[in-house]
Amino acid sequence: MKTGLLSVARVPLEGDLRILTSLRFLAAFWVVVFHFRTRISYPDNYVWDIVDNGARGVDFFFILSGFVLYHVYGDAIRNNAFKLPRYLQKRFSRIYPLHFATMIAMFALAIARNGAGDLGKLFGDLFSSTFLLHSWGVTGGLVLNGQSWTISSEFFAYILFGLAAIYARRAFSSVWVILLAFVVSFVAIHYFALAIGKTSFMHMTWDFGALRIVPLFLLGMLLRWATSYVQPAQAVVLGALGVVSFLIIADDPEVTYPLILPFSLLIVSGARLSGLKWAPLNQTPFVYLGEISYSTYLVHSFTMFFYFDVFPKLAPDFLSWMDLNVHLVVFTLFTIAASALSYHLIEHPARSYLNGFGGRRWGARKAPAAGI
Repeated sequence: MKTGLLSVARVPLEGDLRILTSLRFLAAFWVVVFHFRTRISYPDNYVWDIVDNGARGVDFFFILSGFVLYHVYGDAIRNNAFKLPRYLQKRFSRIYPLHFATMIAMFALAIARNGAGDLGKLFGDLFSSTFLLHSWGVTGGLVLNGQSWTISSEFFAYILFGLAAIYARRAFSSVWVILLAFVVSFVAIHYFALAIGKTSFMHMTWDFGALRIVPLFLLGMLLRWATSYVQPAQAVVLGALGVVSFLIIADDPEVTYPLILPFSLLIVSGARLSGLKWAPLNQTPFVYLGEISYSTYLVHSFTMFFYFDVFPKLAPDFLSWMDLNVHLVVFTLFTIAASALSYHLIEHPARSYLNGFGGRRWGARKAPAAGI
């Protein structure tokens, strides 16, 4: 049996990994609710303790990115058919248009709220965000659309992946090389995080959060290799273990690295079970929410602004009208509606338009979208 990573990756997974698309929404929703709870009083209980760790949702995304990109491009790399310009074009088209739109909107909002008093800093933030530098420690904190630091990190990983696919293709053929790279990067970046005052690299954001994605992205690639050996019955067990382990540890306020275990189990299970029609997360409503989850992630800063700053000015008793749980439901529906609009009016049209350039020249137009 061949053991090369690229050889194993040729084993097909059924369908288009619909469950992983649905899981994207759940991870994005975890981040959204985490930010929601910073603006409203909430009870001290198990569920809200899990919400307190919602920032870890981005680490799920980072692992998933490595898994999906290797799933999408593995065959092309193995067959020496990987086209770096087209790959970077598709990655740029996937993440940048909506990032740019939300960045400009947040820049305009900041000027409208604060005037020109801090215009120099705002333009500096605009520069770093435009060129995706805002996860490299060049700012004094999160800037403009704060959570977009992850877009800077993602694109850094995309570039590393593309360069490695071209200039280190033989290394990509060995699972042991990928495993070694994962271990070395994990240890090195962990100690770097300690050196800058963090307790783990999963706390790095604007301050070198670009490094945070590296070991997690590599782990995702390893999981894609491992999934080739998992049968559907085993995937059900792994998924159950993933859910149980998540529920056991996710309420711990100090938890970071242990969450990698349930994340990994859920990704492997979700990938292998995506061909089963009976799986709840395989159903169209969940998959659609996953499709618009990138919009959900980027636009929820605006829905929070309207919900907590604008609506109370229009109706002074707005926040006291309803119970906390009702507010959460209303806010969620409001955010989903805004996400659907931004997806259909900005994200998807812009991606399709930009992907139309150079398709014949660079080829690979048949490659499915990575979905991250």
